[in-house]
Amino acid sequence: MNSIFLSIIAIISLFAFFKLAKLKASGKQLNRSNRINRFGNRESRIRNIRESRNIIEGESKDITKDEEK
Repeated sequence: MNSIFLSIIAIISLFAFFKLAKLKASGKQLNRSNRINRFGNRESRIRNIRESRNIIEGESKDITKDEEK
């Protein structure tokens, strides 16, 4: 009985998944200028590596609340 019930749920879930997989974002969403680049690009990763190597050695100074005023 349980296997039949779980099989029915699995079939319904797969049907819903494949129906929803056909949905696509609209052109307005795809062609935005400020989209998040989830995968990044090679140039930006190389630039970040180069910038991280440009560390300037020096002394640091702690700032207290009294010095800010």
